[in-house]
Amino acid sequence: MVEEMGRAGRTTVVLDRDGTLLDFYEMFHRFVLDLHRQEGVVPPPRDEILGFGYWSSITSGALHIGAVRVRDRVDEVAHRYMAHGTLYPGVVPMLSALSGAGVRLALVSSWVGTEATVALLERYAVRPCFGPVLTRDDLEAGDGPVSDADCKTALARRALDGLGHAPDHRLYVVGDTPSDIALGRRLGAVVVGVRTGNGGGLPAEGTPEGPDVLLRSAADLGGLILQAEPVG
Repeated sequence: MVEEMGRAGRTTVVLDRDGTLLDFYEMFHRFVLDLHRQEGVVPPPRDEILGFGYWSSITSGALHIGAVRVRDRVDEVAHRYMAHGTLYPGVVPMLSALSGAGVRLALVSSWVGTEATVALLERYAVRPCFGPVLTRDDLEAGDGPVSDADCKTALARRALDGLGHAPDHRLYVVGDTPSDIALGRRLGAVVVGVRTGNGGGLPAEGTPEGPDVLLRSAADLGGLILQAEPVG
């Protein structure tokens, strides 16, 4: 047990939020329905709203609901609808197990919503499991427009500094998108993909574009990390 605690204390995990820990589908669906009500427009079926094509039409700026360009309002999902978000099944005991073993955890998102995210973690009583919880809201003032990749990299490096992560410590980056895989490669981490969120489209593990390990969900992360061999 002492050996396991010592190994875990030399381990750091950077976790993505949306689609990795957080099931945001109900948040997003309610946001879209509310926009349709506001504009007096009949919404499409739920499956269409939650499809990748619908989200792509928002991020491209093409989707309008009535007079509203949805991209201009989409940050409201994170700021105002987090109360409708849920952590995926098994995530709470996983976080408690890792934190209890001495693993250092950070949550990093290139989207907005730090205050709402902290409130969500407090609702599930897992805020003490984390060190830094950082989103785009926490970029330095005056940084100007920053890409999602650059945002997440800057925040992840800040989180690692805040946790006291050292080069000889084991590092995991966990997420559900290719950008999370790219972040992990950039940081020299063990890259863990999850099949939740957008993870159904991730390449197979071990391929150049894929993660090192692909899990059914973040709920399985505790077993992976706590059973890992020490590095070096």
